[in-house]
Amino acid sequence: MIFDLFKLSVKNLTRRGKRSWLTVLGVIIGITAIVALFSLSQGLEQSVTQEFEDLGVNTIYVLPGSGIGGLVQPGVEGNQGLSDSDLEAVRNVRTVGEAGPMIYAQALGEFRDEQQRVPLIGVPTDSSQEMIMRTNGLEVDTGRSIRSQDTFSGLAGSNLASGDIFEREVGLRDQIRIEDTDIRVVGLMESSGDPEYDRSLVLPIDSVRELTGDEDRTDYIVAEPSPGQDPNSVAEDIKSDLRQERGVQEGEESFTVSTADDLLESSLGILNTVQYVVIGIVSIALFVGGLGIMNTMYMSVSERTKEIGIMKAIGATENQILSIYLFESGVLGLLGGAIGTAVGLGISEVAFYFIREYASISLYASKSPSLIGTALCLSFVLGAVSGYLPARKAAKLQPVEAIRQE
Repeated sequence: MIFDLFKLSVKNLTRRGKRSWLTVLGVIIGITAIVALFSLSQGLEQSVTQEFEDLGVNTIYVLPGSGIGGLVQPGVEGNQGLSDSDLEAVRNVRTVGEAGPMIYAQALGEFRDEQQRVPLIGVPTDSSQEMIMRTNGLEVDTGRSIRSQDTFSGLAGSNLASGDIFEREVGLRDQIRIEDTDIRVVGLMESSGDPEYDRSLVLPIDSVRELTGDEDRTDYIVAEPSPGQDPNSVAEDIKSDLRQERGVQEGEESFTVSTADDLLESSLGILNTVQYVVIGIVSIALFVGGLGIMNTMYMSVSERTKEIGIMKAIGATENQILSIYLFESGVLGLLGGAIGTAVGLGISEVAFYFIREYASISLYASKSPSLIGTALCLSFVLGAVSGYLPARKAAKLQPVEAIRQE
């Protein structure tokens, strides 16, 4: 029965040719936008989630100010910053296994008479260095790590080493001039997947402080719980001890303590908000597509009134006529949905290809069966709902009056 309805619907739609294609255009645009958006956002969510899992779900960040802004752009005006006493307070928390400071700064670097913006990552040279490097995805590929006796020696990110930043490749023992100071490269890092880290110089934290002229600067503190400790519980312990260290009450903190799960949830929350705002906008295209289907089906009823009368005269019931037209409008929506899904997946794949090529970020578009199935079901239901009123009009036609129509 369903297969027969499908064949009849395809035959009728083929007979209308250009009108059918113009009708589904609105559906194609709407479904394309929704599928491309969801494919991109799901791919980004998977990448962000995987990145946090690779870096370690136990990581705890202490940031200046409130929110996650300090992690992305530390040292901005209004942030009170973190101090050595804050670091000692974190390290003295009973449930903390290891903790260390980090600095993120920007500088103008000069290499062989060429100048480019180079991020500076300051890391400690004590026992916390291994934890800091690991939790931030910083791994030495060639050369050696930073040692305690190093002053202006550092590690070059993979994009510096490959010649993506300067015209010439940066190699071991090369020197990059930062603020009239020559930085000797003692190691080359593997790609971290973070474009800022991959174009950066990793230096001893005291060297970055001297280059920036701020000897007490600490942008954020990274900590790991002791074995067997719950990160959320440890984060609460850190908050309590920092409040006591700073002499502030709960709710008056000028710092933020976040676990990796907190940061992941915040990041995905932002993605979801943007996602639903855009869906609201592209829903207009689906609404227009639905009106197009309704208009086409009304015209179809008007053109085939005599045909409907003959079908009812030879025994077709109202439900059968209703089913024919509902299925036909559903197939119109499904056709638009199928094309829109294919185009949307193609757009997301092309977008991520250029992101991978030019931004050096490992992202892949999502092609989940649930996304494809939902898009196709949505388009079919949209078509069927849009065609209900025309189908009902066709089903209610009186046979004798319908046959007399020319």
